[in-house]
Amino acid sequence: MSNFDEDNLIARSSIEKHRISKYEFRPIVADSSDAKGAPKDSAPAESKIDMPISDNSALGAGTLNAGISANDTIEKELIEKLLQKTDELSSSLAKLQIQFEKQQLEMEERINTARNDAYKDGLREGEEKTRAALESDVQKEKTALIDSAINLGKVMKDSETHLRELEKELSAIAVDIAREVIAKEVEKDSAAIATALAKELLGSIADHTDVHLRVNNLDYPSVQEALKDYPKIKIEADSAVTKGGVIIANGGGIIDGSISNRYKTLKQSVLDNLLD
Repeated sequence: MSNFDEDNLIARSSIEKHRISKYEFRPIVADSSDAKGAPKDSAPAESKIDMPISDNSALGAGTLNAGISANDTIEKELIEKLLQKTDELSSSLAKLQIQFEKQQLEMEERINTARNDAYKDGLREGEEKTRAALESDVQKEKTALIDSAINLGKVMKDSETHLRELEKELSAIAVDIAREVIAKEVEKDSAAIATALAKELLGSIADHTDVHLRVNNLDYPSVQEALKDYPKIKIEADSAVTKGGVIIANGGGIIDGSISNRYKTLKQSVLDNLLD
């Protein structure tokens, strides 16, 4: 029975997962009593051998203990190997840390040496480069300022020219508007305008002899009545003279006081003043 327990492959912890039943063996030679009474075609009777379940339980317990011991051994070996690898890794890291710190110190020394050498050897060169760069920047700024001043002068000149042209246009427009206003006033009372214009133009020559004053036919009655105190002036009606205008002739020449002529004179005077 002990040999059978050692060959059992089912562990105690796994017995509940398996279904264990009795195994029945078929006998090779049947009993004589059964052979005589039984028919030829009938099958021989089967003999049964029972296997207690308790024996299987004992067999599984031994196997379970053996498996647990093997697992504990393997686990210990794995732990020892892991600890060994950990020690080796820690040792390697420590060596790398020492090597890194050493290289870092060497690098710092090289940097300090290079910095000192560069400071000693390149101080003058650096000052010269800095001075040259500053002078170049200053020169560029001067050039930019000069260019800006030149451009500003051109813009100012162009603006001034444009303003003059605009002023001329506005002045001409103003004179044209004044002409329209005067024309409307002449249509309303041309005789009064002609009288006022005649008195203004006669001025210092009113007392001269041989003074001829010509006015429009429509303005003649009113002008003659207004200038009755000037007996030396000969007033004549002339349809060629525009309404509101007068023409004075004497020995010294002719004074054209027509509205159109005075408008031309005024406009030319305005434009001449703008040119000056």
